[in-house]
Amino acid sequence: MRIAFRFMWLLVASLVLAGCVNKEPEQRVAFMAWLQAKVLDTPGAAVPPLDEAQRDAFGDYAEHYDILADFDTVAASVVDRLARTLEHEELHSLAQLQARHDDLLADRQALSEARTSLDKALRQAQAERAELEQPADLQPVYAQAYERAVNHSAAQLDPLLAVTAAALDDALRVADFVARHREQIVIDAESASVRDPSVQQELNRLLEALNGHASAIDQAQRSLRALAPA
Repeated sequence: MRIAFRFMWLLVASLVLAGCVNKEPEQRVAFMAWLQAKVLDTPGAAVPPLDEAQRDAFGDYAEHYDILADFDTVAASVVDRLARTLEHEELHSLAQLQARHDDLLADRQALSEARTSLDKALRQAQAERAELEQPADLQPVYAQAYERAVNHSAAQLDPLLAVTAAALDDALRVADFVARHREQIVIDAESASVRDPSVQQELNRLLEALNGHASAIDQAQRSLRALAPA
């Protein structure tokens, strides 16, 4: 009876020990392979979401990935906001500018909020990354993925936000000027005439400033198409 009891105790102990197997090395290898294949080696901006099976396979490293994915979510929303704003800025006449005045005002507010959200997301990613503890072999792979998914993405969006905001501000300056001088400016569908030469001179100056953004806006639209998810 004593021998049987000891055998049973050893069996239970072996089962308990089997449940304590360290899966970290396996999870780390799987995580590094994912970063290399899905973030570093994939053309364009790529931070694909994890499903539950992948989160299980990466263990605690899924939280490291969340830093990249959370920033990417904000960056994607900024890309979408920029695309809609640039669509509204495709203006071909003063009549069109007047008709879109309220849209442009809303875009200016939304663009400011997009800038704030991007800056906040970048600060949060930096703070969270600073707290990470990673094995030596993971550090360089993660650093490259972070550089691409966070720093490079932010660096691409910064000038696009600046270019779009500058063009938007000048569009609103023209619209506000026309509104203030509506008695002097006659607008039809495709053209406009100005009764007061001094008003016409100032309007031409404002329109020249607005038209000066054309090349930068065209380039911004091309850049956004490259950043937008397929």
